Amino acid sequence: MHSNPSADEFLEGRAPVVTGSSTWWEGEIELDISAYITDDEPPAALVSSVRAIVLRGEDVLVMRNRDGVHILPGGRIERGESQEEALRREIVEEAGIEITDIRRVGFVHLRHRTPRPVNYPYPYPDFFWSIFSVRYLEDGPGGSSPDEYELSAEFLPVASLGCMELSPSELAFIQEITDG
Repeated sequence: MHSNPSADEFLEGRAPVVTGSSTWWEGEIELDISAYITDDEPPAALVSSVRAIVLRGEDVLVMRNRDGVHILPGGRIERGESQEEALRREIVEEAGIEITDIRRVGFVHLRHRTPRPVNYPYPYPDFFWSIFSVRYLEDGPGGSSPDEYELSAEFLPVASLGCMELSPSELAFIQEITDG
């Protein structure tokens, strides 16, 4: 599988804190996934999604969806949106809350190991998710109702995360935020 030269150039000299793999679209897409702790911004043309760890005091926002539990709400950047605009919109859509104090924590690099699916509209074979730390500001216009994919959103003590099945990259990002 070929890689994207601008992704390779950006990643040169950087070391991931976590690596792994995942399968999406009912096994049709296989990906290598690497997480990086840095305030460097990946090439904008390859950033497809923005995600954030949302803190409220000593608590973190925990999301539950049909696939499990996670602490990185967010989603796709729509045409014409900045990363910050997309992040604010996605957090309102997924968790029904407004955020403040947006700070870049790192990024996730995803590289396809399988051929490009027909009509696949996203960057290929490499793409990035920008990862941020944010603070809860207030309940948003929709209250605290999750979207159609997310089943629930609640703040839980950071100390309770050890009992949850979070991804290694989520654990690395929360550790960076709470230890830093």
